[in-house]
Amino acid sequence: MKKAMAIIIVILLMVIAAGGSWYYFQQKSRPKVDAKGLMERLEECSDLTTAKNYYTGLVRFSEGSVPLIDKNSFSMKYDAVISAGFDLEKVDIDVTDDKVIVRVPKAEILDINIDPDSLEFYDNRTSLFKTDRKEATKQALVEAKKDAEEHATQKGILEEADKRAEVIFRGILSDGIGAREVVVERI
Repeated sequence: MKKAMAIIIVILLMVIAAGGSWYYFQQKSRPKVDAKGLMERLEECSDLTTAKNYYTGLVRFSEGSVPLIDKNSFSMKYDAVISAGFDLEKVDIDVTDDKVIVRVPKAEILDINIDPDSLEFYDNRTSLFKTDRKEATKQALVEAKKDAEEHATQKGILEEADKRAEVIFRGILSDGIGAREVVVERI
C-alpha cells in the first residue's frame, strides 16, 4: 500500500511540475506589451491619414469696387488633394491582459495641398492702379483651400476617415501584441 501511495504522490508531483512548467513557458512566451511602447510606435508617424479626396475647383476672386480704376478680378481653376485622419498625439492607448484599447478622436482635415502647376486663370480684369498680382493670387489660394475643405466635408471625407480608422489601427498595432484584441473606441 505504501508503494502505491508513493507512486501516486510521484505521479501527482510530476503532473503539478508539468502544469507549472507549461504555465511558466506560456507566460514567458507571451509578448510583453505596454501602452508606452505602442504610443511610441504611433507617435513616430505624427499624423495618420486614413482618407484622401481629389478635387478640381474653381474660385472667383474680386477686390476693389471701381472698374478699371481699382477693381481686380479673375477666376482660378485648381487641383487639390485633401487629407483627413488623426493627429496621433491625441490618441490614447491602454493595454490589458486580453485587449489593446485605442481611444481615437473624431477624424479631422489634416492637409489641403493645392498643386501650383494646376493653376489656371480666366476672366482676368485688372485695374490701372492695383497691380499686385502675387497678393491677389495668395488670397485666391486661401479661398481655394476653404472651397476644397467645404467640398471634401460635404462629400463625407471625415466619415470615410472614421470608418477606415479601426482597420488601420488594428493593422498598425496588431504586430507583436500576441493574442490580444485591438479595440478602437471614440472619444
